[in-house]
Amino acid sequence: MMNEQANDPIERLLREDSRRAIPDQGFSVRVALALPGAPRPWLRPTLVAASAAIGSVAAWLLAPAGTSLLQGFLDLARLQSQTPSALTAIALALAMAVTAVVLVAEEN
Repeated sequence: MMNEQANDPIERLLREDSRRAIPDQGFSVRVALALPGAPRPWLRPTLVAASAAIGSVAAWLLAPAGTSLLQGFLDLARLQSQTPSALTAIALALAMAVTAVVLVAEEN
């Protein structure tokens, strides 16, 4: 097949024609310079994860004194959702859930 293409006169003419430069008076360069920069796919997930981390730390720091995250999850398991520890656990879990949703939405 390769040998057939090398002997094909139309194929040879097309290849020779494709090697010639097309004069465009700098149009290609102007268009290339006007295009936006390359996307940074790592930026959005990094910002989302950092925001979630900041939200988690804020939820933990703003929780009432003496609350334990483990105790919060235990309170939730016992269906006691109004204790300060449980509210802290809910806030941290919510911050992580929002992060997951945004990252999954970004993938699609």
